[in-house]
Amino acid sequence: MTEHMNPETPPAETPDGACPAISRRRFIAALGASVATVAVGAYGISVWGKDPGATTTTTSGGLQVSATVPPPGALGPATGRTLVVIEMGGGNDGLNTVVPFSSSHYHDLRGDLAIDEPLDLDGEIGLHPALTFLAERYGTGEVAIVEGIGYPDPDLSHFASMAVWWSGLPGSVGATGWLGRYLDGTVGTEDPLAGVTIGPGPTPALLGERAFQVSVQDMSGLAPRVPGWIDDTDELMAMWSGFAPSDFDGAVLLDDVRAAIGTTVDAAAQLNAVLDGPPADDENTTGRRRRSDLGTSMEVAAALVTGPNPPRVVYVHGWGDFDTHEGQAARHQDMMEALDEALREFFTAVEDAGAEDRVLVMTTSEFGRRPAFNGSGTDHGTAGAHFLVGAPVAGGRYGEPPSLTDLDRRGNMVHTVDYRSVFASVLTGWFDADAASIFGTDLETLPLLG
Repeated sequence: MTEHMNPETPPAETPDGACPAISRRRFIAALGASVATVAVGAYGISVWGKDPGATTTTTSGGLQVSATVPPPGALGPATGRTLVVIEMGGGNDGLNTVVPFSSSHYHDLRGDLAIDEPLDLDGEIGLHPALTFLAERYGTGEVAIVEGIGYPDPDLSHFASMAVWWSGLPGSVGATGWLGRYLDGTVGTEDPLAGVTIGPGPTPALLGERAFQVSVQDMSGLAPRVPGWIDDTDELMAMWSGFAPSDFDGAVLLDDVRAAIGTTVDAAAQLNAVLDGPPADDENTTGRRRRSDLGTSMEVAAALVTGPNPPRVVYVHGWGDFDTHEGQAARHQDMMEALDEALREFFTAVEDAGAEDRVLVMTTSEFGRRPAFNGSGTDHGTAGAHFLVGAPVAGGRYGEPPSLTDLDRRGNMVHTVDYRSVFASVLTGWFDADAASIFGTDLETLPLLG
């Protein structure tokens, strides 16, 4: 897919503003098989594994990364810790999230879109005014900000960029996910709740050679809604083509998963309450919160990580539309408010349960935005800024802020931190895992964890 450059042509939407649904037939065809699912209210719990017929080229730096899948425990011990990943699909604007307000170049490039009064952190940078919780936690040393994250020769199309982030292997095709390989070499098939996805289906980031992931999703007719930033549903179908139902007794496995999740939130009825939520007054909802509501997803995540069998990874995706070519000021404000409030509620629940020392939250997005204002928003860019949040974090700023004057030929910033360094830092510092085996090479790590 080519870069979407026209700010006057937003992704197609249904008349009520909701993103269009994919047909059940197309969804199943993309998977290559029927999906084993159990219903929990209006939602479903599905178990996914790697399609044995899928073609995989998993290389990095000339090394074959997953030629032999290591046995469980080979890449790291059980730690009792959970990583919660929040994916901001569409390309979050790092410059208006972590704002270099002291730079005159920022104000020159952004014009009317510049944030004049961010939440000042150190006299040089500040956070978007909606991120009050994150600013508070930065002040207590529980937020790490990594600036300038990217990868060489960025493609700037959504799915190509996401494939790079999901796999952790630049230049790979059909690769397993970086978190899927971590689960392959730590729990394998032994823990049905080791990896949980909350959103519109499974994520390639958790795709392993043998590990599987549990997906909690809106399964109305098994027709998930397309995230708002997607303008080519064929590529979305291709994203799911590597998955298939796991090679297990589906009925037994799903019963185990349903029981585990039911126990985690005390009872299946309580899971229904978390997922369905109270009636909403949003004109785009019909009696329950929308699946893409980050607050709802993070409620489910909080219930899982504070239960007796917390997953190793909870991956939250499919909310928001960060592809802000137009109308960015209002749209980005809304998403920053949603992110901040969801994090506040999540950590309140985690701390009330006394689980704050074993939970880490990390944000990701496939790329940043261009420094220059296009008159209504910003186009696809590079060198994003991301957060790690939680009591175990060694708070502060990491990485080198990218230059706003020495831009590339497209007018984008040049990244200063390899995105895999952030992943490797989390794997080694949080999970005590062998990151080199997962990425096929040694990577610089950052002291992000205390």
